[in-house]
This record gives sequence, structure tokens and C-alpha cells, in this order.
Amino acid sequence: MLQNLAFPAHVVFPGSRADATFLNLRRPPLFLPFSPLRVPSLSTARSFTVEAFIDLKGGKGMSAFHDVQLKVRDYELDQYGVVNNSIFASYCQHARHELLENIGVSCDGVARTGNSLALSELSLKFLAPLRSGDKFVVKVRISDSSAARMYFEHFIFKLPNLEPILEAKATAVWLDKNYRPVRIPPEFRSKFVQFLRHDDPN
Repeated sequence: MLQNLAFPAHVVFPGSRADATFLNLRRPPLFLPFSPLRVPSLSTARSFTVEAFIDLKGGKGMSAFHDVQLKVRDYELDQYGVVNNSIFASYCQHARHELLENIGVSCDGVARTGNSLALSELSLKFLAPLRSGDKFVVKVRISDSSAARMYFEHFIFKLPNLEPILEAKATAVWLDKNYRPVRIPPEFRSKFVQFLRHDDPN
């Protein structure tokens, strides 16, 4: 069953075991030095300032990323002294919630309408570990959309040197009371449109 954004529904972990750790992790080749003006996509590198869009009629997204800075807490570590890979889903979830609240959309507000904004897919690509006390930034944006779905891109970088830690993609779908996909209601769509117009540098 699809779950609310507060509970990630599907996580794709590298390797054959969901509890894989960062043992023998190698830094990705040709990834550093990293230019702060560009963010590596899951497929290709994209600039922070790609073409901006101003509505959500389909195939539209944000030009910039919303940043959330966090710090690793001791209880998030596994027995190997690094952040457990399941915790990264929570980091991404927190950043999505912050982004949506910045737009003017809260999960509580959606729930009061009788609908749900549910996470249907979450794919994580691990690049390097985080350890206790590490400070990092989660960058998130709505990269694409359809009538009933929003697609998110996430990147996590360790501070202060912006070392790449994680890449992730997520899909959220609007559901009715029977948990069937429906079009994003006009009152919420208008908030996205207003935000994206403000997001447009032109």
C-alpha cells in the first residue's frame, strides 16, 4: 500500500542486501574536484540554473534547489560507525517536507482534504559515508510533474567541501480517499504555479 510521505514506501539499495554498509567503499572515479556551480544528476551533470518553468501542466519542474542543512546524530549510526543507509531516506523525506512547506503545501493540509500525498518510489545511490558529527546539506527540487504525480531530485553533500554523499530520486502521487491516483487539486496546483513563477529568474 502506498504510504504517506512521512513513511518512505520503497527504497532501492545497492547490492543484494538491504542492510549493506559502506565497507570497502571506494570514491567514485572522476567525481572530484567538484564545482560548486553544478550538481551531478543521476544520469548527467545539470546546472543549478537550468531553464525555469512556471506551471505544472506536465513535464515541468523547478530551476533551483531547496537547501536543508543537517548534522549527523549518534543514534543514526550502525555498528560500523557510519550513518545507516535507511537513515538517508529520512534525510530526503525531511528535505521534501521543508520544500513543500516553503511552497505552502503541508501534509496535514492535504490530509484534511481527505486526500493523500504518497511516496510511490524512492531510489537511493550511495557515494560515500557520513559519520557522527558530520554536517551536510540536502538539496531537493521538483524536477518534473504530471497531472497526479511529482518527481523529486535529491543530492546530499558533506560540508564544508561539498563532498558528494548521495543521489536520490523520488515519486509522489496524489491519492483520493480510496487510495487511487487523482489529479492534483486546483487549490494546491495554484500554490506550485505561484512558487515556480517566483522561482523563475526571468
